[in-house]
Amino acid sequence: MSTWDGVAEAYRRSFATMCEGTVPRLLSDTPEGHHLDVGSGTGALAAAAAARGRTVAAVDADPQMVALSSDLSPGAVLRAALPDLPFGDGAFDAVTANFVVNHVADPRAAVSELARVTRPGGRVALTIWTSGTPQWARLVADAFSAAGVVSLPGQRLSPELDFARSVEGLRGLASSADLAPVVATELRMPWTIAREALWRGIAGGVGVAGRTLLAQTPGVRAAAEARFREATEPLSVDGVLTLQTSAAYVVAEA
Repeated sequence: MSTWDGVAEAYRRSFATMCEGTVPRLLSDTPEGHHLDVGSGTGALAAAAAARGRTVAAVDADPQMVALSSDLSPGAVLRAALPDLPFGDGAFDAVTANFVVNHVADPRAAVSELARVTRPGGRVALTIWTSGTPQWARLVADAFSAAGVVSLPGQRLSPELDFARSVEGLRGLASSADLAPVVATELRMPWTIAREALWRGIAGGVGVAGRTLLAQTPGVRAAAEARFREATEPLSVDGVLTLQTSAAYVVAEA
C-alpha cells in the first residue's frame, strides 16, 4: 500500500497535474446530486464537482492531503481510508476514486465499499494507472539506471489481493462488487509539466520513484538528477515537457 505522508506539497506541484487530466471525464460520466470523492488529494476534483452545483463530500487517508483538499473544496473533507468510509449505505448519487484503487491494501474490499455508499442507480467512476511504463517513468528509469540507483524491494500485493492493472482488471473489480460497468476504456492524455516541477516531485518523495530516490546516497541522487536533466533537455520547450500518459477508466452503476 502506498503512503503519501510528508509528500503532499511535492505531489501538488507535480504529479497531481497529471492525475487531474481525468477530472472532466469523471464529471461528465457521473450524475448530478450528492457526490463523494474518495482519495481527494489536492481537492481539484471535489472543487470541480462543487463548481457544477453538486453537493460534495471528500475523504483522504493522509492529513496533509485533507488540508490541501479543504483549501479548495467548499464541502466537508474528512480523514478516512478505504475500506472504511464514514457514510451510510446509498448516501451518494456519484462516487469517484481517481487513481486510488491502485494504492489500497485490498482493492476488492475498497471497491465494495465504494459500491456500498452509492445509491441504487448511482454511478461509481474509477481510474488507475496501468501496468505499462509511461513516458515520464521511462525517462526517470533511464536516469536511475545510468546513475546506479538501487531499486527498493518489491511492494506488490499478494496474488490473492492483487488484480490486473488494466481496463479489464478494473472492470473485473467493479463487477466483483456487484456494480454494472457501463464504460470501460483507456484514456490517453498529454501531460504538460515543467521539467523542474517533475523532478522536484520525485525528489520530494512522490510514488515509488520518489521513495527510491530518497533511499540513495547523496552522490547517487545528484547523479540521477544530472542524468534526468541531460535526457529531458532536448525534449523540453522553454523548460516544459509534454509527455504522453494513459489510464484505465471504468464507470459502473450500483
